[in-house]
Amino acid sequence: MRHLLIASFLLLPVCLNAQVIEVSPPRQPHTIDATVGYEMTSKEETFHAKKPDMGGDNGFGAKKAGTLLGFKGKLVSWFGIVREIPEGGKGTFLIENKYYDGLNDAHMQLASLYGAGDFRVEAVDSKKQIKHHCLVRVIGDVTGEKEGAPVVKAQYIRVWNLGDFAFMDYGVDASNERWVRLRQKVNLVYSPSPDAAYYEKLLGK
Repeated sequence: MRHLLIASFLLLPVCLNAQVIEVSPPRQPHTIDATVGYEMTSKEETFHAKKPDMGGDNGFGAKKAGTLLGFKGKLVSWFGIVREIPEGGKGTFLIENKYYDGLNDAHMQLASLYGAGDFRVEAVDSKKQIKHHCLVRVIGDVTGEKEGAPVVKAQYIRVWNLGDFAFMDYGVDASNERWVRLRQKVNLVYSPSPDAAYYEKLLGK
């Protein structure tokens, strides 16, 4: 019995610090043009219920760029593109923030091409579900800042793979110039059926 109690205490920190990673299903076929609200999964709702800070008004008509700084000690919810992945999927991920106004196409997740800069995410992705250039929603605690970017200890991460999301062009851009330089000029940022060439033009290789 004593050994069982010790084992239980050893496992307790792991359970308390556990995080959830969910991969969204592939987008639906494009059959109608319709705007809908964001639809959360049941697991996602439990984390969203903690009322994370979603940031300011960075949608169409925004007058100034958003910021990711000054949130230490707060629970936040930020969207972004995965730029760097730690070896083995365990450690610190680098994410390029993307504004999100809460609206989607009926068949697909959307986010703005523009954002408020980079942030880092501490997470363990043992199943390697988080891919390069995928879109993520991160809910977590801001533990500090490193090299001008906030560090978020993830509680929940939702993933959209390439092909399952597209961009819009709202908000005042304050993205890292490192990523801005990779963008090609396009006549229309949005695509109802994004392919590999679409992402390469807007995100680089």
